Amino acid sequence: MAEILQKDEIVVRDIIDTARTLFKKSGFKKTTMGDIARGLGKAKSSLYYYYPSKEDIFEAVLHAEMDELLNQIHQAIGQASTSKEKLIAYCRCRLNKLSQLYNLSDALKSEIAELHCVMTDLKSRFDTTHVELVKSILEEGVRNGEFKKLNVHNIELVAYLMVSSFRGLAMPLMLSGDQSPRLDLQIDSIVDIMVEGIGR
Repeated sequence: MAEILQKDEIVVRDIIDTARTLFKKSGFKKTTMGDIARGLGKAKSSLYYYYPSKEDIFEAVLHAEMDELLNQIHQAIGQASTSKEKLIAYCRCRLNKLSQLYNLSDALKSEIAELHCVMTDLKSRFDTTHVELVKSILEEGVRNGEFKKLNVHNIELVAYLMVSSFRGLAMPLMLSGDQSPRLDLQIDSIVDIMVEGIGR
């Protein structure tokens, strides 16, 4: 049973990796289940055992991207020594990932906005996860005396505001597709401003 499970996990990973490459190259609409199957060297019918539709594969790819970003963030904040440095590391990881995503094909970028049902659920999950992550950094900063005492409600509010602000920093990427050389400075500045407001 464990061997079958491991084999299924490998197949699922291969499907996601192959589909991700094809989606990035050709976009969602032009990529077919047949293309993904050919890329895997499998029969198209075998894909339906794991995913009922191309939309389900696309959603799995986006989930994988989100999980990779979270892993990168956890690694980066694990190397930071202060809560403030963790907030800066968090923001930089998010912007680096966005920079990669905006190097996708123009077709896929325009299609992502059209896939409302998939994107709405993912955005909600993304925001909730990231607010919780930032909240944990703030709570740690309060516990170790780096930040002043805040009640639970205020910590959650500050975390929400920070995640929203970091999202705003992505605008240069959306407009130009290139990471502005001033983004690192903007990241440091926004964290400085926010931390000055709650720091001792």
